[in-house]
Amino acid sequence: MNWWLTAASLAAVLALAGIAWLLRLGGPQRLETGADAIRLAEALSSGFEGKAGIVSTSGELAAAAGGPGDLVLIQPLGARHRADRFTGARIAMLGDGPGGTAITLQLSPQQMFRITVPDPEAARAFAQVLGD
Repeated sequence: MNWWLTAASLAAVLALAGIAWLLRLGGPQRLETGADAIRLAEALSSGFEGKAGIVSTSGELAAAAGGPGDLVLIQPLGARHRADRFTGARIAMLGDGPGGTAITLQLSPQQMFRITVPDPEAARAFAQVLGD
C-alpha cells in the first residue's frame, strides 16, 4: 500500500467536506425568525401574502398566516423546504409550557399539526392573524 496515496486521498476528501460545510450544503437552512418563515412561504406558495410567522424551537418547521384560515406550513424536504397551503385552518389549542408555546393547528377535519415555538408573543400574534 502506498501511504502517500492514502494520505493524499484522505486530504482531498477532507478538503471537499470543508468546502461543502462552507457552502452550507447537505441540509435545509435553519429558519430563525417569523420574518424568515413569511419570506420563505411567499417564495414557495404562489399568491400568498404573509402577515405573521412562527418558527419551531428546532428551526426546522415553520408556519405563516396570511389572514383568517389562510396558512402555509413549511417543512424540511432534504436540502430544501416544502410548503403546503391550507385554507380554513384554525387554532385548536394554544398553551405555554416549559419548552415554549405549543400551538396545535387543525388543518382539516381529519388533520392536526403541532408546533412548539420559543416566542410566546409571536405565537399569540400568529394565532390572532389566523383566527381573525
